Parts: sequence; C-alpha cells; structure tokens
Amino acid sequence: MSSNNINVKISDIKDTNPIKSETSTKNKKIQKQDEIYHLINTGTDKKKLTLKTKILVTFELSFLTLTFILVFRKAMIYLLKKNTKEIEELPKPKKKQIFKSSSNLLNICICTYVKNQNVYITEFIEFYQKIGVNKIFLYDNNDENGEKFNDLVKEYIDNNTVEIIDWRGKNNENEIMMNDCYKNNYNKYDWLIFYSIDEYIHIKDNNDIKSFLSEQKFDNCECIYLNWLFHTDNNILNYDNNTLQSRFPLSETQSLNNGSHIKHFVKPIIKGHGMLFDITNLYKLSDSLKGCDGNGKKVIFNGNEIKGNDFENNYIDYYWCKSTEEFIKQLNDIKNEQLKNESIYQYFSLNEINE
Repeated sequence: MSSNNINVKISDIKDTNPIKSETSTKNKKIQKQDEIYHLINTGTDKKKLTLKTKILVTFELSFLTLTFILVFRKAMIYLLKKNTKEIEELPKPKKKQIFKSSSNLLNICICTYVKNQNVYITEFIEFYQKIGVNKIFLYDNNDENGEKFNDLVKEYIDNNTVEIIDWRGKNNENEIMMNDCYKNNYNKYDWLIFYSIDEYIHIKDNNDIKSFLSEQKFDNCECIYLNWLFHTDNNILNYDNNTLQSRFPLSETQSLNNGSHIKHFVKPIIKGHGMLFDITNLYKLSDSLKGCDGNGKKVIFNGNEIKGNDFENNYIDYYWCKSTEEFIKQLNDIKNEQLKNESIYQYFSLNEINE
C-alpha cells in the first residue's frame, strides 16, 4: 500500500474523531446562543430571530414578571400581619332578616307621652329596659313653661336608649303623637309598643318581651292587642316616693270575672316593616291589620272594645288613678269638662269611698 493512501486514511480518521465532533457541536450551539443574545441586546437584525425564539423569550419574561408579583404580594401580606397585631378578616355582611325565631335578634321600641309625670319616668324606663326594649321614645307634651325632664333621663340619652321628642305647646292628642312616632320608626323596628307612662305589660311566666314577641303564635299577627287591668288607689290618699307597682298591687275587683266594662279597652303592639297607615285610634287600629290577642288568637271588636278576654296570661297593668292626691292633680290637667266629669265617675266606679 502506498504512503499516499495511508495519509488519506489517517486524515479521514482524524476528521471523524467523536470527541472532536461533539466539541464542534457544542461550539456551534454556544455560537448560536451568542448570536441570539447579541441580537436581543443590540436590537439589530431582529428579523433573524425565529418565531419560536420570540415565543420562548416572551414566555420566559412573562413567567419572571408573574413570579415577581406573587412574591411581592406574599411579602406585603406578611409585613401587614406582622405590624398589625389586631388585624382580623372582616365578616361578610348578613342579609337583614325580619322576625326571626331567635328573640335576641328582635329590635323593639316603645312610644309614650309625658306631661307632668316626671316622678314616674325613671320607673317606666328601667322596667322596659329590663324586659328587653331597645329604644324608648318620650314625647314631651308639657306646656311650654311646664316641667322638663331632660336632666332626669340624661344617662339614658347618652347611651342612646332614650330619645326625647319635643312636643311642647303642640297638639297634645295622644293619637297625633303616636302617629308621628309610628311613621318615623315603623321601618326601623320589628315591634313598636304604644303605652302610656303608667301602663306596664304583664307577661305570664316571662319577663323577656323579646321571647314573648318571637313566639310562633304571633308569626301571622300584624298587631297584638292586650287588655287593661285597672289598679285601684289601694285606699292610699297621698303620694309617696315608691314605685307604682309596689304602691298599688290591688286591681279592680270586677275585672277578673269580666264584670267591668273598662277592662275591654286595649292598647296595641304593632309589628314593624309592614304597611304604613295613620293611627287615629289607639284602642282600635286599621281594620286592614290582622289583630291578635295575647294568645295569638284573632280578636273581634265590638266598637272600640274586645270582650271575653281574661287576665290569666298577658295583659297591661294600668295604674290610672294612683293615690287620691295624684288623681286630683291629673284632673287639674284636663281642660275638657266632659272628659273631667267622666274621669271622676270612673274614679268612683273603680275605688272604694274613703275619707
């Protein structure tokens, strides 16, 4: 074999060396990457970038941006929680539900009118707050130069459980004041009570008015009427600084056996969030309202009276006349002579003759 032939074969072997071939391939890849990054960095010959390369670069940049945002967000949350000791997740707002079975959710107010009755206000407020009434509206219908009671109830005004409505010198008909209270508050409260300053609700075996009004028997009632139970003067001549409920425990003897016509008059508790109407008669409201008695049964009126109810369960303790001295003071506030004469007649029909 000739030397030339040998040289050729050795040269061929050297060119096909696998190590050299692999190194050459790597060098070509590095050179290609350098060209790509050179094109990206310099912005020249961008047309040479393939579509595949552009997509890969865009994807990589988007991934890095998203990663940065997520890391930054986690860091901010960590710093906020670390620097705020009392941070809490705010509860989601609940939809308002009216007349739920749970008594704690009921919102109840009472509307009353006050004229020359400062000595009875504190007892009235404390009683109704104790049994669960949320808000008490006191209509001050004293004469313009009459007594005031703002200082007397300041503590309750400050904690927003009592509000005074100035009605001094205005028309002091009870229905007008209570109509004003109803229209301003019927859509704010679940139940609205309309009692006088000397009327106290009596609920058998239950001192919680919220539990009472949340009973299932009143679900379909729009108004609850309770009868009066009149308390006599208990043969007390003069005022003393004790509560009405402790001074006058005795009630009209004929009331318990339905013998008195007076007991058949009623006062209302109205369910809120209902229809808007005018209160023109506190003893009998709109005929369109579904009225119930204290047992949840439908009431039937005979004029302005409801007859046939007893006082075994729920009623209103009405301390109308109080002592003889206090009754005489009430008479002095009555301008209508006919009404004054009717009050005198009623006083002697309720009470025993005394000195």
